[in-house]
Amino acid sequence: MLPRAVKRNFSAASLDYLGARYVSAGPELCSYTTQPVRIPMRDGIKLAADFYAPELPAGKDPAGLILIQCCYGRGSGISFINARIYAARGFQALFVSTRGTHGSEGVFDPGSSERLDSQDIVVWIRQQSWYRGSFATLGASYLGYSQWALFRDPPEDCVAAVIPVAPHDQALHAWGTGSFRLDRATWSDTMSKREDEKGSFISRVANVPGLSFLRSPELEQVVASLPLEASLQKYFGDRAPWLFEYLAHPRIEDEYWNARRHLESLDRVKMPILLISGWYDTFTKQTLHQFRHLRKRGVNVNLIVGPWTHVQGSGLYSMPEILNFLAEHVAKNGRYQHPPARIWVTGADEWRSMSDWPPPAQLRPFYLQDQRGLGSVVPVQEAKPASFVFDPLNPTPSLGGNQMSSGGRVDDSALAGRSDVLAFTSEPLSEDLEVLGAPTVYLMHSTDPPFADLFLRLCEVDIHGVSHNVTELYQALEPSRDTSQLLILKLQDCAHRFQAGTRVRLLVAGGSFPMYARNLGTSDDRVRGQKTATQEHTITIAGGVSQLVLPEYQVA
Repeated sequence: MLPRAVKRNFSAASLDYLGARYVSAGPELCSYTTQPVRIPMRDGIKLAADFYAPELPAGKDPAGLILIQCCYGRGSGISFINARIYAARGFQALFVSTRGTHGSEGVFDPGSSERLDSQDIVVWIRQQSWYRGSFATLGASYLGYSQWALFRDPPEDCVAAVIPVAPHDQALHAWGTGSFRLDRATWSDTMSKREDEKGSFISRVANVPGLSFLRSPELEQVVASLPLEASLQKYFGDRAPWLFEYLAHPRIEDEYWNARRHLESLDRVKMPILLISGWYDTFTKQTLHQFRHLRKRGVNVNLIVGPWTHVQGSGLYSMPEILNFLAEHVAKNGRYQHPPARIWVTGADEWRSMSDWPPPAQLRPFYLQDQRGLGSVVPVQEAKPASFVFDPLNPTPSLGGNQMSSGGRVDDSALAGRSDVLAFTSEPLSEDLEVLGAPTVYLMHSTDPPFADLFLRLCEVDIHGVSHNVTELYQALEPSRDTSQLLILKLQDCAHRFQAGTRVRLLVAGGSFPMYARNLGTSDDRVRGQKTATQEHTITIAGGVSQLVLPEYQVA
């Protein structure tokens, strides 16, 4: 027999009220009940879930059903933003814990079981007396990844999806640059600890991915030690076996990743989708790819990109838009009132409504100059090359940007002062320059030895000489590359206005640690090797062959 549905108590109602005010959700329409349920899977295991039902007047139907799949628990904080806030506005919500987590049976193996388990959840939903024939999906980050897994075979009765800050491709995140994203170790540490090991409420909040303001000094020392894999094995023991599978499969085309890559979903979904991201989110590049791909197919897709990090982009600052989207496509009693793309332009600090992203733009070159300049004049043929040395034992540090934690817009002036970073800086701009789209860097570049990575960052230097990051790129270089050919490197999209009087800066470095595993400068595997060699990078300046090209948008 199923446990009884429990009415919301005064404490929960008070928390819901305060939380709704913080996220600008507007007034509640009703209270709700919560009922624990168990959902059977095809292999016999059962998933733990909570079913939220709005308490409505007799004869009034729920606004619709929302399905949420989550690996982070179903406690008060995460259930508020994913389920309770909607239940108090007339929606049913089914909040399911991922296999092997928080009361769900089975073994947690990130990304591997969601495709089949989500289909079995839908089968179970259709058998329930409270189901009214359609549902929507919702959830950020891993919860959004679970939606893309479901959409490998999209149910006909799924009528809408809200997917903030979420990847569809785990391989691309882990190894897409050619180097390993070390936030996979931090995330795995949090996910593999037993409930009784996760400490106080404050320490647990601090270790929510993207909100790690109390970071583990021990783990930071672990990832700094070599060999990386052996150091991680000593720290993790038998925890997080998936992390070592990640390390063992650096090629994203490897069969191991097939169950964790949902590119087919982008070709199959038909329902309206709301995508949300931030310019400093970990998965911005994937979200923008999702939007472009779905737009090209003619899918009804909307995009919001704010000045946000991963946690900020998870719905905390876009709740009114989410509720309007659900009102139009699920409840059928409202309208989403924005055009396809709603974009925050940093520097101008304003929202911009657009019919598409990116908009048409003119390409404006900035040539790398000797004396570390950046400008419109083509350098003479006698211009001397620029060089720097990257030392894996003293790697260039990660500051802000698209990190899972400690990311965002930051003062990164310290990077320009390092000997292992080249900073090419323009003269103060005589007029505003608005950049919408992906900057491209062309480099005539070589390294000795050939084993090396590149980290590129576009920055704005304000009138006080303080530098702030705009967008960036990390790329492991192919050792056998032909160094007589230009490197063409496309940075992540941005929307930024360089105000008159500010300066454009391009940073060039050989690493960004601990965001990415270091290139050791040898032919050894970067996760298993121990020997290191410094890497001298040389960039040809003469004749304007190396340049930064910005997509300049002409403001009407």
